Amino acid sequence: MADYNDSKEREQLAYPVEAKETSGLMTRIESIITPALLKSRYLHGLDLDDYTEDELKQEIMLAMNEIEALTGLNLTKVQHKERIPYDSSLYKNFLHIKTNHGPILSVEKLAVESSNSKNIYELPPDWIEMGMAHKRQINLLPILTVFGTSGTIATSAPDGALIFLQSLTNYKWLPAFWSITYTAGVCKEDGKLPVILNDLVGLTAAMEVLSAKQNLIRYNSQSLSQDGLSQSSSGPGPQTYQPRIEMLQAKRDKLLARVKSIFHNKYFVTNI
Repeated sequence: MADYNDSKEREQLAYPVEAKETSGLMTRIESIITPALLKSRYLHGLDLDDYTEDELKQEIMLAMNEIEALTGLNLTKVQHKERIPYDSSLYKNFLHIKTNHGPILSVEKLAVESSNSKNIYELPPDWIEMGMAHKRQINLLPILTVFGTSGTIATSAPDGALIFLQSLTNYKWLPAFWSITYTAGVCKEDGKLPVILNDLVGLTAAMEVLSAKQNLIRYNSQSLSQDGLSQSSSGPGPQTYQPRIEMLQAKRDKLLARVKSIFHNKYFVTNI
């Protein structure tokens, strides 16, 4: 199990992004969608007797994995460990680090590690700046312990880490120098999701269920005759739920693009 005793957490809420507190008058976070909610919210009135509870749970699980792949977000908490190269230009900009996963909820460790995973030096958690963690950005701000009020290095004995950090100025680039362990996710509460992401999961699962249901309808028309009496009926056949599927698809595509923008995951920018 991950140890979060010494981690540096974000002060803001995970969602809404950059929010400190909410009034609670509007539901923005809810439990992960269940089969019952999937039926009532997206498949209301549809006969699902041929689907068991476990089969609907499986559709939800597949939908969650698909949304994770499409958005690049961690829908549930995941702890990552990345090796970051030393780049002098990024180091001079307060150790600017862009992680591969996000949004970042907390940083458990930021250290210098050797190639055989030996811990050479661990940076103090108080120096880690989490203000841009929702954008997958971490910075190191040792201002309080290194600099005086004039903006220059303090005349008193500096922190021991300063000597180590200053020794890096002779290098331009070193591969796999920093090591960062952090936890990413879209909600601080386990088992819950922002409503908009829960909506994406539900839309995706509903589309799969409707697609499977309409594949069972083989004929466009049917007729019955007996003793000179006849009755016939026709319908869309295998395309019965296609209009509904297309409507859900259009809604999902618009919401998907907006979610990427909200969580700053639409474009990835770094230095060259």
